[in-house]
Amino acid sequence: MASSKTKTTRQNQDLQNSAQLWYKVRFSLFDLRHFKEREDSQNRLELVVDPAYIGAPYFEPGEAQCLKSIVLNDGGQTLEILVQATLDEKLNRRMKERVESGDFRVCAAHDLAPVCEGRVGVKSKELRMDKKFVKLVDRNGLGFDAREIRSETTKKLD
Repeated sequence: MASSKTKTTRQNQDLQNSAQLWYKVRFSLFDLRHFKEREDSQNRLELVVDPAYIGAPYFEPGEAQCLKSIVLNDGGQTLEILVQATLDEKLNRRMKERVESGDFRVCAAHDLAPVCEGRVGVKSKELRMDKKFVKLVDRNGLGFDAREIRSETTKKLD
């Protein structure tokens, strides 16, 4: 029987082997990181209704379910559970800290992006510095050209 760590590594590799899904994962993380700087990122993120931010407009229902069910640790915690627990914890902390200001929002770039990035094997600095990927984002948005994306953005785990 494979350990949870082996299963998680295999799931991340399977995720990265799907050029379209990997592009969408990186694209959604890019938007989380650029919410304040890019109006297009903000507009797309405002369309998300999924509480874990893993859904439309970034992912089709089957893709979203696949991502949400990725097991992340020995306790069998899935990405969906981890994201929701993180958001709940951040919101509770905000409630205690910001009662006077009334600002209870969770910050996509600072609160949510790091949790997702680390769990799916994306480093925010590498994503930000990947000029080819940024060009694809600017040119294609959520559009997908498999040949172009596979050749320019598919990255494997070491």
